[in-house]
Amino acid sequence: MVNINLKTLTTCLSTNDIALEDAKAGFDEGSSYLSYLQTKGRGRNDNKWTSLEGNLFLSTIIRPKQEKKYWQQLSLIVGVSIIELLVKFGINQKLIELKWPNDILVNNKKISGILLESSDDFIVAGVGLNVKKSPEIEDKWETTNVSDYIDLKMSLQEIAYEVLNQFFFNYKIWNENGFIFFKDKINSFLKYKMKTISIKFNSNTETISGTFLGLGDAGTIKLASGTNIHEYNSIDNYSIINKGLS
Repeated sequence: MVNINLKTLTTCLSTNDIALEDAKAGFDEGSSYLSYLQTKGRGRNDNKWTSLEGNLFLSTIIRPKQEKKYWQQLSLIVGVSIIELLVKFGINQKLIELKWPNDILVNNKKISGILLESSDDFIVAGVGLNVKKSPEIEDKWETTNVSDYIDLKMSLQEIAYEVLNQFFFNYKIWNENGFIFFKDKINSFLKYKMKTISIKFNSNTETISGTFLGLGDAGTIKLASGTNIHEYNSIDNYSIINKGLS
C-alpha cells in the first residue's frame, strides 16, 4: 500500500498548488495536504471552488503505473471512493449520484468536486467535500453538505484519512486491473444514464445528442445517436435535453 503522509495547514491559497510544487520537487506518492481554509480554491475548467471553513479541502500526489492515456480515469476512481465513503458514513446510497467526470451529488445537490492536474510523471488529485456548510457556487447546481444528512462525529483530519485510505485502496486495484473492475459500480451511480443528453465539445460549439448509455470499459462516455454508438473521453460539458443544464 501507498504510505500516506498527511500535512495539515491552517490556510493556503490552494492545496493543489502546494501538492503540485512538492510533486515537481520529487515528493513521494501519498504525500497529501489538508487545509482548513483555501483562499483561491478552483475546480474543473478553472471554475472557482468556494472554500468555506468547516469543509474538506484535500490534495494528494499520485504516480500511476498505468499508461498516461488512462490517467484521466482516476477522477472516476476518486469519485467512487468518495461515494463508498458517504455510504459508509450513513448517507442513503439511493440519494447519491456521480456526474461524469468529477462531481458527486446527493439528492440532486452537489456535495463534492474533484480536480485532477497532471505533469509528466505525476497527478495531483484535489477533493473538495462539503462537510458542514453548503456554499453558493457559480453554476446551476444547488449544494448540500454531509451534516444535512448525518451527524458525523469526525474531525476533518479523520475524514481526510478516510478519503485517502479508501482512494488508495481502490487505486491499487486500478493500477493492477484497470478501470473495468469499477465500471459496473460507477455506472450504477451515474447521473443521466439512459437519458437523452446533448454533448458540447472542447474545440468549438459543435454538439451531438443521443442516449447516454453509461461509461465504456475505459471510462469514456457512450452515446447512442441514430444507429451509431460513439465514445468520448474529452468533452466540454453535457446536459440533459429539456430537463435543465448539465
